[in-house]
Amino acid sequence: MIESGAVWHNARPVRVLSRAVATADVIDVVPGDAALGEPAPLPPPLPILQEDGWLVAIDKPAGLASQAPRERRPGELTAPERLAVQLAARDGRRGEVLLIHRLDRLTSGVLLFARQHDAARALARAWAADAVEKRYLAVVCGDPGGRPRDLDGAIAPDPLVPGRFRVAARGKAAHTALRRLARAGDFALVEAHPTTGRTHQVRVHLAAAGFPVAGDALYGGGREAPRPLLHAWVLALPHPKDGSPLRLAAPVPADLRAFLAARGCDVDASLAAS
Repeated sequence: MIESGAVWHNARPVRVLSRAVATADVIDVVPGDAALGEPAPLPPPLPILQEDGWLVAIDKPAGLASQAPRERRPGELTAPERLAVQLAARDGRRGEVLLIHRLDRLTSGVLLFARQHDAARALARAWAADAVEKRYLAVVCGDPGGRPRDLDGAIAPDPLVPGRFRVAARGKAAHTALRRLARAGDFALVEAHPTTGRTHQVRVHLAAAGFPVAGDALYGGGREAPRPLLHAWVLALPHPKDGSPLRLAAPVPADLRAFLAARGCDVDASLAAS
């Protein structure tokens, strides 16, 4: 079939039997007499917040890894791989999907990809120039009070716990602006605005201030929530094509919304009042 030109790879006929394929490559077979097995089912589609020829942004669900973990679960795909498969199935060929930044596996929200290398370079320059604004929603244990707060504290790896970070004098400088949006019993809904980009920054700063993210067992947030209730809510940046302002927002996830609703807090009303 390959020798006869009946097999296509990414919208082009292929005649080389040893041609390597990668995740999200599209293989088309011209119908013939040969019996073919059923293709593997596609993973559930990821919600797309914005897409054009330069970039694509998704609403990443909690539990999906931004990049390949050290040990993959059987059949596990990362966010770039899932998105590449989704777009390839729609477009009939594999395209560029270049990860621009990361979110923790259990953090939901806006995740951005470049669709071509010029866009990736422009977005990298925006990050380096601090031209990107990130805002998170978090449910925290306790009440940080009604006044806005600035959380400053250098962040470094915790030498006692692999994968954990802490505020330390010899760490990298970090700053997070914090404001409370609503109270919910023994918890509060807050907006965190990190102006630097350290690993686990929002989680570390909130824990160090005495208000760990609910469900974040690594930083003292207990296990009342099914996961750390942290959501990458808004990402604002210059568009890589022409520098025009671009604001991307991910809807409040169902688990965060339900956790607060069970404690008498209406998320929509709280965000509208803020």
